[in-house]
Amino acid sequence: MLDDGYAAVTSRRLEAVAGLKLHYHFGTLDELLIAVVRRRGDANVALLAEALASAQPLRAWWRLASDRRGNTLLVELTAAGNHRPALQAEVASFAREVRRMQIDALDTILDEYGIDRERFPPALVAVALQGTGFAMAHDQAAGFDTAQEEASAAMVRLLDELEDRRSTPSST
Repeated sequence: MLDDGYAAVTSRRLEAVAGLKLHYHFGTLDELLIAVVRRRGDANVALLAEALASAQPLRAWWRLASDRRGNTLLVELTAAGNHRPALQAEVASFAREVRRMQIDALDTILDEYGIDRERFPPALVAVALQGTGFAMAHDQAAGFDTAQEEASAAMVRLLDELEDRRSTPSST
């Protein structure tokens, strides 16, 4: 799937490449893809929970959000979901769970970063950080030259500033 796209995943190819008898182990291709979403989704939820509970949650989250390989798989699973309703429902379920985790974490830590939640509510910060990481990783994986290195460096500088601000006690 990562090399040739979701359309290249067939029962014949799975057996030829991986020795996996799809219909014996999973029943249908949809069931296999749903199992992949669940397995990767559970692992990613655990990684996100760990990142959000770390000493530098925004920086740790950024590393996850901008990971090229994970984003490439998400693009392929989402594309496959456009043609497979059960798969789309599973991807959507994890997307909702992840966004809720992000918003809940931001709701408790935005003040620590000195971020004005009226101007930058948790939902906006969640979408901005996750979406920026995803877009840059996707463009990099696709070979698009969209200034992602410049944008990534700017995001790292912003996160450095925010993490420094958070670790420095305010003088009130």
